[in-house]
Amino acid sequence: MNQQNGPYSGQNGSFYNNQKNNQQKKDSNALTPQQIAVIAALATNALTVRAVLVDNEQNVEIVLQGNLRKQTQLEKIIDKVSEMPFGDVIDAFMNRKK
Repeated sequence: MNQQNGPYSGQNGSFYNNQKNNQQKKDSNALTPQQIAVIAALATNALTVRAVLVDNEQNVEIVLQGNLRKQTQLEKIIDKVSEMPFGDVIDAFMNRKK
């Protein structure tokens, strides 16, 4: 049988194989919906890194932590107050006008 030459024939460098290889490269670089969700959650501080673990075989495990429940207004205030020195908090309560 005669073998044809050109971009659409042959085993090495055929048009179909090049197109297939290019698609595989694109697919390997594409992010999955789960990966996009994790990136978005990290970027918006919905998830935080709790731990980075490396074992003796150099395997890396990253533990993420987050909460899907929205914080109430009171919880937000308590978070702000908990960062203040205790004496300042007591003084603020004692000097509060009613």
